[in-house]
Amino acid sequence: MFRSLRLVVFCVAAALQTASSGSANAQDVNAAVEVVRQFIAAHMTHLDTMQGPLLNDARAAAPYVVDALAVDGLQGRLGFDPIYNAQDFEITNLRVYADPRTPILRGAAQVRVTLDNFGARQEFVYALVQVAPDNAWQISDIYSVNNDWSLANMAADLGIDLRRQTGPEVTLDSAGIPIPCAFACGNPTEPGAQESQAPIVVPEPVVVPGMEEGDLPGNGINPDGRNLLVILDASGSMWGQVEGEAKIATAREALTGIMGDLDPATNVGLMAYGHRRKGDCGDTEVLYPVSNYAPGQLIPAIEGISPLGKTPIAGALKQAASAMPASGQSSSVLLISDGLETCGGDPCAAAARLAEAGIDTRVHVVGFDLSAQEHAALQCIAENGNGTYYPANDARSFVAAVNEAVREAAHATPAPAPQPAPSSNAETVFEDTFDGPVLHPDWRVENPVEELMAFTPEGQLFLAALGKEPHFRKPEATNRLILDRPVPKGDFDFVVDFKIDVQTKRELMMLSLFGAAHEQIGAYVWLEPTGCGTQFRFSLIRISGTEDDPQTTSFDTNLLDGPWADNMCGATGRAQGDAILKALGQNGARLALKRRGREMTGSIQLQMPGGGETLSYTTEAISVLRLSGAPSLLGGHGHKAVPGESHFEIDRFAIEVPPQ
Repeated sequence: MFRSLRLVVFCVAAALQTASSGSANAQDVNAAVEVVRQFIAAHMTHLDTMQGPLLNDARAAAPYVVDALAVDGLQGRLGFDPIYNAQDFEITNLRVYADPRTPILRGAAQVRVTLDNFGARQEFVYALVQVAPDNAWQISDIYSVNNDWSLANMAADLGIDLRRQTGPEVTLDSAGIPIPCAFACGNPTEPGAQESQAPIVVPEPVVVPGMEEGDLPGNGINPDGRNLLVILDASGSMWGQVEGEAKIATAREALTGIMGDLDPATNVGLMAYGHRRKGDCGDTEVLYPVSNYAPGQLIPAIEGISPLGKTPIAGALKQAASAMPASGQSSSVLLISDGLETCGGDPCAAAARLAEAGIDTRVHVVGFDLSAQEHAALQCIAENGNGTYYPANDARSFVAAVNEAVREAAHATPAPAPQPAPSSNAETVFEDTFDGPVLHPDWRVENPVEELMAFTPEGQLFLAALGKEPHFRKPEATNRLILDRPVPKGDFDFVVDFKIDVQTKRELMMLSLFGAAHEQIGAYVWLEPTGCGTQFRFSLIRISGTEDDPQTTSFDTNLLDGPWADNMCGATGRAQGDAILKALGQNGARLALKRRGREMTGSIQLQMPGGGETLSYTTEAISVLRLSGAPSLLGGHGHKAVPGESHFEIDRFAIEVPPQ
């Protein structure tokens, strides 16, 4: 989503050497293509022969990927297969070819991969770099065009040090795996071109629903459908019988029937607890995250759930947030249980936190074969989760209750979209234009580093950020500006005009109502490099709870994937993204955090060069019943910051009150 379309090229110490120029010959490009071909083929072979995913085996992956990504258990830690963008797979129409527009970009190769998985088209961009001493190509990143993730960034999120010095890299050459000249010689292939290579043989798929690490969504999120997550009790008591049939059998039958009757637009997911380990209160599993799956895709997992262990309802509700998409769509959780919490948690409190985690999120509960007291105990989960409780004491009423709960979850009226504020002149109740030579006395600086803050001759506040410390979630963030002035009681706008000189490609500018690092609501822009270039992201986030257990609600948008530019992996989108990021450094942007009634939104505006188009975007709203804190500014780095220095210029901050 960000500017200069630079491919992610890791500095794996001195071991990595990028190509000396962007004019590599056809043999160079096709050698990179063949590395990707052999990488995918090796992955297929590993799965087909039951050796497990290639990216779980560091030794097997090392000849294909830079050593920083050759990590035992990597795919398991990711929780899905990044080569197929799914855990289960049925691959057809696989194509691997050099990027026809920019096969070599800034010394790194771009290789395109397209495939159909269960009939759904997936598109990837592989970034490859040449490594010493033989300038052999190795994969340094995989970027999903469909879902906008980067393998490099996900690895960094897991704490994998992409900068570690590992010595000479293991490559296909040094590992003794030859690249045939039939593949490595000749002209780069393009989509539609007649390929002389022998096609890769795709093995029959090995489909294992409900794997230990969970399955990735099948078809992404349908924006026109509601989100529904089913949590099924698989504790040992579900083997108990009602009317001569095990309760788990009744539950399976009801759920499999419902899955076939759901509106095709519904995004659905599946969780279970107590189904894998006896006596383990941590036995909760997201079998399928919420997504728009093919009809019946979840049925094998439902039928495969076998009761065994305890009843960690609170833990399941807490984990449920990770299975829900970060979107503004209405969301529901349906909990089916035949017993009370047995692991010491507080499911009623967990349901309340889950309901507060998103727009119009509701927790419905079906209680099966319970006493009157047990029904009452479970009812508070639904009440605290803004949902409905359905008691059921026999198979017939159970099926009816599940059907009614799903009907309500799938067809409830979504929360109305926030209405834009009328355009009119606002009253400025505070303004600082940072003319210097010192800060306005109402500003307080947390964790000050004086040498990283100064006033420019042009009348701007200059801030520099180093490393990972200046991140808005960290209490130790340096040079966080906090304004010690009362916040207006009614509606207000916090507004900041700023510029970012894109250097580390991890820059972040945060504008928030700040109480503490774990207690704030704010709008922020942040940069992130991917295989198709730097992304430009815009987010609205609310953090609440305790320092040890912060709860987060957020909306995140890639401004260079729809709102402000299209197809960042294509030449046109790349050029537009570069132009936008150049404007961010030259003209700057305006970031705003707005309160209207009980709703908070974030907005951003950017003026294109030469009097061009004004780009703007406003987030969905987050409802906040009680506001506390003070206006705050932070110029910093994202949590995956690499060594380097980022520069920010703040030209104006204001608190404005719209006409009542």
